[in-house]
Amino acid sequence: MPLKEIYLFLRWWGWEIPAGIFQSTKNALLDFDNVLQFEANLRLWLAVEPLFGDYTWAGRMIGLLLRGARVIFTLVIYAGVLSIGLAAIAGWLILPWLIFYFQF
Repeated sequence: MPLKEIYLFLRWWGWEIPAGIFQSTKNALLDFDNVLQFEANLRLWLAVEPLFGDYTWAGRMIGLLLRGARVIFTLVIYAGVLSIGLAAIAGWLILPWLIFYFQF
């Protein structure tokens, strides 16, 4: 019986909690994507579509600049959320070694 409980604890610690953190990170990225619309902005940026229907040369350049800035901003936000999620998983897995290493 104790071996099964140890196995269940180790499975919970090493697999279920990191999977839950990964799922939460993925859900946060999807929530951000619903607001920031990365795919739509990237597609319109690459097609050099004008902003607000201004089909002049200046309108196209303003659309290119603003959408390019929004694409870069979105990538920075995604990288930040992903790095926080990965750091949380790494911290969770390293926590036992930190606890036992810094015993008083």
